[in-house]
Amino acid sequence: MTTFDAAFGAEGGGLEGGRARLRPFAPGDAAALAEAMGAGEDFLPPNVPASGDALDWWLAEGVHGAARSGEGLQAAVADRATGELHGTIGLYRVDWTARAAEAGYGIRPAARGRGLATDALRTLSEWALRPGESGGGGLNRVELRVDVGNHASVRVAEKAGFRHEGVLRATGRDPEGRPVDQYVFSLVAADLDARREGARGPGKLIGVGVGPGDPELVTAKGVRALRESDVVLVPVIALDEEGRAESVVRAYTGKAERVVFALNDRGGVTERRAAAWDAAAERVVRAFDEGAATVAFATIGDPNVYSTFTYLAQTVQALRPGTEVATVPGITAMQDLAARSGTVLAEGTESIGLVPLAGGPGALRAFRAALETGDTVVAYKFGSVAAEVVEALKETGRLEDARYGARLGLPGEEIRPARDLAGPVPYLSTLIVPGRRDGARGGRLR
Repeated sequence: MTTFDAAFGAEGGGLEGGRARLRPFAPGDAAALAEAMGAGEDFLPPNVPASGDALDWWLAEGVHGAARSGEGLQAAVADRATGELHGTIGLYRVDWTARAAEAGYGIRPAARGRGLATDALRTLSEWALRPGESGGGGLNRVELRVDVGNHASVRVAEKAGFRHEGVLRATGRDPEGRPVDQYVFSLVAADLDARREGARGPGKLIGVGVGPGDPELVTAKGVRALRESDVVLVPVIALDEEGRAESVVRAYTGKAERVVFALNDRGGVTERRAAAWDAAAERVVRAFDEGAATVAFATIGDPNVYSTFTYLAQTVQALRPGTEVATVPGITAMQDLAARSGTVLAEGTESIGLVPLAGGPGALRAFRAALETGDTVVAYKFGSVAAEVVEALKETGRLEDARYGARLGLPGEEIRPARDLAGPVPYLSTLIVPGRRDGARGGRLR
């Protein structure tokens, strides 16, 4: 008897998940399978006979052959509470030399969206990666291949703890038989060991800079951090509104979970701001308590430049001393605007002054002083004082070369000379005032 047969052969007991029960197929499943195939449901593998004596034999004997030989397994996915058959899951292409196999699953259309696929995949893969002598499947690697356009299955893989490895070109087929690329995900035994170690430790919180809003401007390290973290949090103004960071994250992973921040509050540490920091930090701590080893927080721009991540990290460390905090740098709005507008930020011995203009009259005075005494000056968040900013540029003789940008890399992007500004502009606007230069090559070198 193989390790597969002990759990999923005709006499096997199956596995219990949180929502799903994985059990061997049995003759009593004939009616449900015949109904599903008659309705044209697409969740079954192609080797299931359509009906009649062939289906009865398959349920009694045929489906169990792979488990007996150790070549694979195919199990039913049933609702843990009701016992109703909702799908199928299995291990295929087993390589016992490498102790590796490929997982595959299908859930009936009426049962999708309930978390059954994630629970079933997690339950099967964690069992498969346990040593055989401990009652597991004895494998070292479980692989999952997902068509690039199948976003739902990508989310299932990530929520089940699988890691994205890369893309295989033209390895799948669409319903019309045309070749499609596939993502490769995997879970290995060492991942489970690391997860258990993480559950016992204080946890790691990573602030990931996702750039100004264009998904193509996220670094490779940032993408990897998002995909490999157990939980990914994104700040939003309201739970029913997608934020800019979330839209970037969802280009790479489906794990984005919204946490409300008082992003539009002004006036220092308001009651709403403090409450939002506390609630988000409590969510991070709860994730660690539930077994997450790593929690990522996605932030627009860079996590160390005017980011809400700073306050979240401080609060988490106060609630859970010893939490490791790390950051992955992101491209800032001033860098993106410089590239899109063809503006050199600094050269030679020039300095750069960065001034946020959401701080009232004092911020405007600091901006004017920077224009009068500094080289390149960058202003953030000046939408509410745009008219005053333009006036200061005129009075200091810095208007002509100044460049304005908003919604960079997004629909409705605005990039134009500051002299053309008229009327209100978005709060999250960026202004670059380049240093005074005479045009000579290397003129600012010393």
